[in-house]
Amino acid sequence: MLLTLVLIACGASEPTAEAPAAPEAVVAPEATAAAAPAAAATAPEGWSSFGSAFTADDVIPAAQLLKDSASFTGKTVRVEGRVADVCSKKGCWMVLTAPEGGQEMMRVTMKDHAWGLPLDCTGQAIQLEGEVVAKAVDPETVEHYKSESRKPEMTPETQATAGTSYELVASGARLKPVSPG
Repeated sequence: MLLTLVLIACGASEPTAEAPAAPEAVVAPEATAAAAPAAAATAPEGWSSFGSAFTADDVIPAAQLLKDSASFTGKTVRVEGRVADVCSKKGCWMVLTAPEGGQEMMRVTMKDHAWGLPLDCTGQAIQLEGEVVAKAVDPETVEHYKSESRKPEMTPETQATAGTSYELVASGARLKPVSPG
């Protein structure tokens, strides 16, 4: 009974007799499974990869996506911007902004909670690939995000028009530290 509750709470399916559980991977104490770079996703020099490898060739600037999110709804995009905030628990969501600043921002969630970003990646350059989706603004979800945030004022859902906000459901990401200056 307890195993079932834990599996439901974590979003995992209950193991079956036909499919034995896979052996657990050994992870170094200084690394976490959620923030470990994905082996399948390769990145150019200076970038660290997470999640799935990119399939889209064209990169759009975050400013373009943030300005006209509705026109990208339902499309898979590859976007480059800056990490403004990241989930302080597991790195399972982040807030995307344009590198040059501005007020526009977008929530990014990691597809199926299958991977996460490092908890200390705020301010880094990021490339993301994923699908843009329109979501109804749910006050409970907004409060949940704020409770996990280091910057609760960075809440893209407050910019929603007619109760709809736009979110990128990312299948992969690349991070690159930005030099101060």
